[in-house]
Amino acid sequence: MTPKYEFVAVDFDGTLCTDAFPEVGKPKTLVIEYVKLLAAEGAKIILYTSRENGTRPLLDEAVAFCNAQGIPLYAVNENPGNPYAARFGLKPSDGRKVYADLYIDDKAQSPDDIEDVMAILGPELKRRAERRGTP
Repeated sequence: MTPKYEFVAVDFDGTLCTDAFPEVGKPKTLVIEYVKLLAAEGAKIILYTSRENGTRPLLDEAVAFCNAQGIPLYAVNENPGNPYAARFGLKPSDGRKVYADLYIDDKAQSPDDIEDVMAILGPELKRRAERRGTP
């Protein structure tokens, strides 16, 4: 069976756990279960976070959290299997953005979702602008 998504990039703070940075927040069980389901379907899970190790091992703490939750990580902050880079003669690690088929992030909004919201709110926003006298 081919997985629906080959690569899934998942943010950490606010996504897999509540945002308590620099502490590790409480697990977000539904998100964790969804990510584990994607992994069980064959997706390669990439932890994609701005946490890094410095005076405190913040990245190591995030990886340990994922391990404790049973999230099988394929990679952390990189995609060694990036097929996109090879098309342009690049190494899989080239580029700043991790390549994935799906990004799960508490700060994300899908362009499709935005279009759906605008289809609903657009007429109301237009009416309000007309009442204010702005186009």
